[in-house]
Parts: sequence; C-alpha cells; structure tokens
Amino acid sequence: MSRITVIFHYGADQRIETPEVHDVISSYVGNGLYNFVVVDYADVNTISTGNANSIADGITTSLINLFEFGYSSGLMSLVGFSLGAQIMARASRQVQDRSNRRHIVGRLTGLDPWALGPINSITIGSLSPTDAQLVESIHTEGNSRGDHGSRGHVSFFVNGGVNQPWCSQTLPGNRADCSHIFALTVWAETARSTTGVFPSLYCNSWSEFTAGLCNNNSMSYIGRTTANNLRGSYFLRTNNFPPFSRNTPFP
Repeated sequence: MSRITVIFHYGADQRIETPEVHDVISSYVGNGLYNFVVVDYADVNTISTGNANSIADGITTSLINLFEFGYSSGLMSLVGFSLGAQIMARASRQVQDRSNRRHIVGRLTGLDPWALGPINSITIGSLSPTDAQLVESIHTEGNSRGDHGSRGHVSFFVNGGVNQPWCSQTLPGNRADCSHIFALTVWAETARSTTGVFPSLYCNSWSEFTAGLCNNNSMSYIGRTTANNLRGSYFLRTNNFPPFSRNTPFP
C-alpha cells in the first residue's frame, strides 16, 4: 500500500505488441520499482475520440474504488501516450470532481498528448496543470499529431518538440508519426534508468536554447527524478541513436 503504482495507457491504433509500447512495458517491468498496470484492449479500434469519455469514465470509477479502499491517490502515477494521454488526463480530472477533491492523483504524464481539435478539446478536455498534483508533458511532434497547448506544470520539448531530426520519410504523415511515437522511446529510456536522464534547460523557446541563451538557466531531467515543484518549459537535444539521452544539457 506504500508503493507507487504506474498505470500506462497507449495510443490509438496500438497494441501491447507495438514495439514502442512493448519497450515501455518491458522497461517498467525490468526496473521493478513500481506496481505497474497497462490499460489494454482486445480490439485495436476501441481507442478513439468517440470512445474517449466512456473509457475515461471506467478508469475514473476504478481509481476512486481503489482510493476508497485505502490506497493513497498521491502514490498514483498515470502515464498516457497520444490520445491515451488525453484519456488519462480526463480520468484524473474526474477523480477530483467526483470525490470532491478528497482524492487527487499524484502524478500525470502526457507523452506527446494528441491534438484533439476544437470540438473534442471541449467535449473531452485537454491535459492541463490542474489535472493532478504534478502534471508533466513531453512533446516530440507539433505540426499535426501532438498538441503543444496540452501542457503540464512542467513541459519538455525534445529536439524542439516539433520534428525529430532523423524523421525524414517522404510522406508528411509518416514523418509526423515517426516524431510523435518517439515520445514512447524517450519515456522507456527514463523508465529503465536508475539515474537522471535527458538533461534539459529551462528556456523560453527552441531558438533561444539553440543559440545558447539558456545555458545558465536551471536544469532538470525527464522522468521520475523530476521535482514536484518544477515549473515551466524545458528544452533538450538527444542523440540520434540509443541511448538517446545525452550527458550534457547544453545545445
């Protein structure tokens, strides 16, 4: 009852067997530090914006039942990728609403939260700092798949957060998918590590970061080593091959 529990929700059109999803799962299982749960679906078509609210409702009910039986909501960590991030954000938000804020999830991580569009942003709601005690967002694609407006208390922009430099596919949609799914690869590396990885600098923009204007700013790491009082936007570069975390936060 005193161990952190991580509940992971993958994105639309994915399965447990999806390589990047499997990488996250095996990384958590390998580190052995947490209770670890995957929200899984028999039908790959279940995860959609049309089903997002009903999926979130079921997760909300399960979480509240767990908290009512004595498990501390502060020990709960929800991690979601893409549309899964927005579903977990809604569930976390509803836990507060339905329990009159007696239960507030400790940590919510959005891995390149899906760009919902104007209507779904209203009907589903987007990830925001009010959703949990600590909300973090990791951004890897910002043109069509990921939503830079869905931010946490602290937001990390990987290689600028718009396009990953090695994603050079001919079709724009394939390039976007390549950058978008890299958020899972980054998170798997953090889950495997026993030390801080992906050193990042507090900065206003990617252009200021690459110009070296943020070199004297505060540094932080992506993942479980993030301090609960961390706030603002952080930028970082990665290696172009595994391990992707660099040893320096500087551009």
